[in-house]
Amino acid sequence: MRDHPQVPDQEYTLHDEQCLITRTDARGRIIYANPAFLEVSGYTREDLLGNGHDTMRHPDMPLAAYDDLWRTIQQGQSWTGVIKNRRKHGGHYWSLASITPVVERGVTVCYACVRVKPTRAQIEDADRAYRRLRTGITHRLRLSAGRIRPAGLLARLRDWRSAGIRARMLAWAGLASALFLAAGGIALRGMAAEMNAGELAVAVAALAAGVFVIFASGWAYARSLSRLLATATEFTRQIAAGNLGTPLAPGNPVDEIGALRFSLEATRRNLVGLARDVHSGIADTAANNSAPSSGSSDLRHAIEVFRIRRGAPRPYPGA
Repeated sequence: MRDHPQVPDQEYTLHDEQCLITRTDARGRIIYANPAFLEVSGYTREDLLGNGHDTMRHPDMPLAAYDDLWRTIQQGQSWTGVIKNRRKHGGHYWSLASITPVVERGVTVCYACVRVKPTRAQIEDADRAYRRLRTGITHRLRLSAGRIRPAGLLARLRDWRSAGIRARMLAWAGLASALFLAAGGIALRGMAAEMNAGELAVAVAALAAGVFVIFASGWAYARSLSRLLATATEFTRQIAAGNLGTPLAPGNPVDEIGALRFSLEATRRNLVGLARDVHSGIADTAANNSAPSSGSSDLRHAIEVFRIRRGAPRPYPGA
């Protein structure tokens, strides 16, 4: 990756509602950039198409962040983190970027990056961590899928709040099992003198079974919930990346989990219908006007890049 000279340290702040979107092919070359990205970066579409993002890399960004990024997305996972980019005519902007592999029929066809405005606290945390990484001070600091995390066992224990729902639910299940075991053990100790060997064995077996049932129930529920959240998160990331061609098997809308799956799939189908309506409207407008507006041309280009599929995957003409 090429390095770049220092640029004037003038920050451009994104608006709250701005959403910057780019897409790159499997080799990292830009194939789409939305108008908001062009406005903020200062580049034209001609400047970007066919080139990589390294032209916008700010020298304050450590190589470790990009190594973590590519390692994550090449494993088929999404990367979410704070990025500092340089603008074409000087200055920089911070964004909270989510980079997602766009998967069609099990194959990664491109990568989509969606950027929004980060909070000031997120910027300050990232700036502080990136400064340490640039100077080689990586003690007790690591990057994982874009997240800045402490290294070392004690630091990870102190950072328990960042653990996933599954880990926290398992911790609570373990705590409940331990409390049940302690209470049962105290009770058995008090009654042991009044029991014969057979009764004591049955009581111990019942206590062990109770501990097992409590922990196993917590583990099974945590596993089910974490799987649902992982599926929903990946599905919504594909939607945010513009991939509307990957269906989600709808569940039975009777329970909460099924209702969530049903709503997500209904949202996808609604977006597909809206996108096709817009595409048809642009096609009709183009047929009636020999010189379509630049806005219509930009929208057509966006829809063609964000391929919408019906049934067996097939691109729109010109995609």
